Amino acid sequence: MSFLMQHLPMFLIAIPLLMAPLTILSKNYPGLQKALDIIVSIGLLALSGLLIYTVWNDGIIVYEVGEFGKYGIVLVADLLSSSMVVLSCLIGCMGLIYSYDYIESKSLNLTYHSLYNLMLAGINGIFLTGDIFNLFVFFEIMLLSSGALIVANETSKVTKISDKMEATMKYIVLNMLGSNAMLLAVTSLYASVGSLNMADIALKVRILADAGTMPWHMYAIGLLFIIVFAGKAAVFPLHYWLPDVHPTAPSPISAMLSGVIIKIGAYGILRVLFVIFAPLKGVYGPIILLLALITIGLGATAAIGQNDVKRLLAYSSVSQIGYVFLGFGMGAIALDAGEIAGGTLIVAASFVYLINHAIAKSMLFLTSGGIIHHADTRDMRKMGGMINSNPLMAFSFLVGAMSIGGVPPMGGFIGKFSLFDAGLRSAFYLPIAIALLFAFFTLFYMFRGWMLIFWGERDPQYGEYSHHKLSMLMVGPIMLLAALVFILGIFGNPILEIAQTIAMQITDPQPYIDAVLLRVIR
Repeated sequence: MSFLMQHLPMFLIAIPLLMAPLTILSKNYPGLQKALDIIVSIGLLALSGLLIYTVWNDGIIVYEVGEFGKYGIVLVADLLSSSMVVLSCLIGCMGLIYSYDYIESKSLNLTYHSLYNLMLAGINGIFLTGDIFNLFVFFEIMLLSSGALIVANETSKVTKISDKMEATMKYIVLNMLGSNAMLLAVTSLYASVGSLNMADIALKVRILADAGTMPWHMYAIGLLFIIVFAGKAAVFPLHYWLPDVHPTAPSPISAMLSGVIIKIGAYGILRVLFVIFAPLKGVYGPIILLLALITIGLGATAAIGQNDVKRLLAYSSVSQIGYVFLGFGMGAIALDAGEIAGGTLIVAASFVYLINHAIAKSMLFLTSGGIIHHADTRDMRKMGGMINSNPLMAFSFLVGAMSIGGVPPMGGFIGKFSLFDAGLRSAFYLPIAIALLFAFFTLFYMFRGWMLIFWGERDPQYGEYSHHKLSMLMVGPIMLLAALVFILGIFGNPILEIAQTIAMQITDPQPYIDAVLLRVIR
């Protein structure tokens, strides 16, 4: 047990990384391959729970990986990173189980398991690394594996392979441009401060700011990082890849994209805005606030006109990530104005919103897979009356719609109410008014979608629905995530408490810096 605890952060990256070649080697034994993968996935979820429990009780964990530079290469598990690892392992596990009955067996056995594990390793590495260059490296692992997973074939043949290839090309090209921009930002930052360790960089940037000697190009470097992470999160004007990728990606990969991968962009903004470039948050805060409001409005307005169920959910994700960034912008402005309590409260509310949206939207994308599987189309105009033939999908979609719309007692209500309340406490009346207006748009398009799919009767020209029953491998993960949506709404205090502690650690990064820089160096 002591060995496990000693190397816990590394296990969360190394295990899925090692599973990637192992699942390739066992491709001739599909049963063994699936059994190994699901055992490892559940094990990773358990390890992530153990990590956040340890961090909550014992404080920040710093794990030394290798010697490079003054402070070496480190993994750092604070409450923010360990919470995000729990989120990725949870949704990753649910998506994997769902995939067993959703992905075509040939794709599943040959490459899917391996790529899925590489994606999880990259995601966990992004959240746990304390080194800015390795953040870039893990981004590349995540990007290439998730890009390849978009073209995996489903058992349902609704999506053309040509559409998959076009969407994958957009995803890869835009993200590669973002990767080049990130590499430029990393090298420029290293040339400026002589370090790749995020805690060390944060300390040096603060020293430059306190001395009044901040060079002009540091502002440009910080802005470049924000552009990169905004692109990962699908924030306007870098949002256009998401609505094309979601309809063509397999539903479990859509769940990972919306539930976890775009949240990586939000995580990156938190690290850049409030830790690495904390003295410059007053400069970047208004920019993020403006882009967030445009993103909210654009995503919500576009979602209203969609007839493709997955495209509807994709534009909804664009709009909803705007609410998360709205909190970041308001929090940065409030903190820069000296409103420590108000700014911290806003950042905490943003994190609550992020978690609730991740769970509800990943559940909705898994539900959309069941709907498509049942209707053999993504076009909601060709559906109708599915509540009679598939009541479980009707229930789960309704739960997700209520949560995304902010209807009690769902978790999404806690997120929206917390964010609006925190914003009003700090006198952000106009941004909250705009966000509230588009919250009504959200209610409209989500319940319009539910009515088109489940209410009324299906037009006879489209024939009867498929009589193929959804297996427990598909229904189980959906029901578990739906239950979590309820639990987070009814018992919201634990997540609110964790979010408040995370916000305090983010807005005051000194404990993070001390944990990394004051440890005994090998």
